[in-house]
Amino acid sequence: MIDSNSNELLGRKAVSETLMKVASSDDDTAFSSACAVVSVGEKRKMNEYGGSSNSLTRGVGHNNRRVSNDDGYTERREESVQAQPKISESVGPKFNDFSKLREEATFAVGQTWALYDTADGMPRLYAQIKKVSVPSFGLRITYLEPDPDDENEILWFEEGLPVSVGKFRLGQNQNTKDRSRFSHVIHCDEGNNSAHFTVFPRKGETWALYKNWDINWSSEPDSHRSYDYDFVEILSDYTDGAGVSVAFLHKAKGFSSVFFPMGTDDSNISQVLPHSLYRFSHRVSSFKLRGSEGKGMPKDAYELDQAAFPELMEEKVIPFHLLAELTALKSKPEALCFPIEGTVYKTGQIWSYYRRYERFPWYYGRIEKITLTQAFEQQAVCTLRMSPLKATHFPEDVVQWDDKRMPVGCGTFLAMKGIQILTPNDVSQQILPEISMDGKEYTILPKVGDLWAIYKWWTPHYEFNFMEKYYDYDIVEVLDDTLDYKVLELEPVSLFNEGSKTTFCRATETRHRDTDGEEDGSEVIFTIPKSKRLTFSHQIPACLVL
Repeated sequence: MIDSNSNELLGRKAVSETLMKVASSDDDTAFSSACAVVSVGEKRKMNEYGGSSNSLTRGVGHNNRRVSNDDGYTERREESVQAQPKISESVGPKFNDFSKLREEATFAVGQTWALYDTADGMPRLYAQIKKVSVPSFGLRITYLEPDPDDENEILWFEEGLPVSVGKFRLGQNQNTKDRSRFSHVIHCDEGNNSAHFTVFPRKGETWALYKNWDINWSSEPDSHRSYDYDFVEILSDYTDGAGVSVAFLHKAKGFSSVFFPMGTDDSNISQVLPHSLYRFSHRVSSFKLRGSEGKGMPKDAYELDQAAFPELMEEKVIPFHLLAELTALKSKPEALCFPIEGTVYKTGQIWSYYRRYERFPWYYGRIEKITLTQAFEQQAVCTLRMSPLKATHFPEDVVQWDDKRMPVGCGTFLAMKGIQILTPNDVSQQILPEISMDGKEYTILPKVGDLWAIYKWWTPHYEFNFMEKYYDYDIVEVLDDTLDYKVLELEPVSLFNEGSKTTFCRATETRHRDTDGEEDGSEVIFTIPKSKRLTFSHQIPACLVL
């Protein structure tokens, strides 16, 4: 049995053989006929050697001219007309400010962003941030170009239909100052080399699907330039065998941008298989709602960015049994937090903690469960079950440890599946990290006013086995974290009062012995480059004494 793809390939082979036979008798005729047949992927190959690519001209505006710089790289020159999002004018309360996701301070080198295209103003284009200019804001970006290898996906791409998932490669460069073109940061994985990437929907994200989608739209592309959408919550990460599981979301009547699921039965859940990934139109920024933001809220709802869905959409009345207030009344109260000796421990909190007999809190964990047990006529014992946090990948410019066992004090972390069983004596202080929109990643970085211990004479060659015996520390206060970390070196001073000891910190009189900063008007103030952020060992609990 021969499938349809095999028939198509055999057909192409027959055409190729016919052209070769004609060439032997009439070269001019054969050349004319051969030029009319362009094999799948030929346009993509042409683009590699300077030809046009509809993926790069699609959605960016016709006033972006391509030029070559002195290094020979293709660039796109930004001119006056750019893609701008169309904000839905739905009436109803709003709960989150999506514009904060696009403030100047949120842009950083190494990030990949989604940009709005000009097809219908949806965030389908991707670009990597190569340079951020300050104080006059500006960006140097490199676009990601679709790089499919499936034959149907290649046909789709070459007909100028939009692509937002799958394989990509680095494309043209561009300078821009227009933040309104950018929608949100995306997660992409690098391939075998740094020039190739993959983008797949991730669990917890919200995406738009094309309604009535068919991969064969490429046979009549001009009939498929405007789109209707379904909106979904991603229930599982992508796998090569199963694809992605999604739950359909519906726009709630009476709210400007609240979407909710109807249920978890088969009619509300769907599986997008790997060969149908081009059914995904674009990711939509969203916030998961608690249900307590306002009256009449649906449970398990999301607030979606109005710039990423059409102005006119069908709305559904929230069924009574899906109201968040009703669910809250039915739910059983749970003991989520405990005050222990003046400190309140609560599930979901992030704490630094000591491990085994180590003398410093080099590790982070998230409280998953709190138990309080008490034997007869004995003091109650509190136990904290915590998921340890593990550092994820670093930006390219950050110097990393040679010994991967070395603890990481600052960076981006993920909660692991294992459990650490600790007591309040094992934890140091509660950490307030920046949490990603999907709730999976925790970013912990030095902030203004924080006190940190830093490695004295830091080098990336430190070894884990020698941490307890051979490495010394200094204490610093973070004064500025805008570009690099400007810090003030401190020294501890102990005061004794009626048998108790209190430790204070004050500015030292001599400067730190190993710094990369320039003179800042004071010997005890110096700069730690963000590329050497691992100089920061661990945060120190402290309060300001006036």
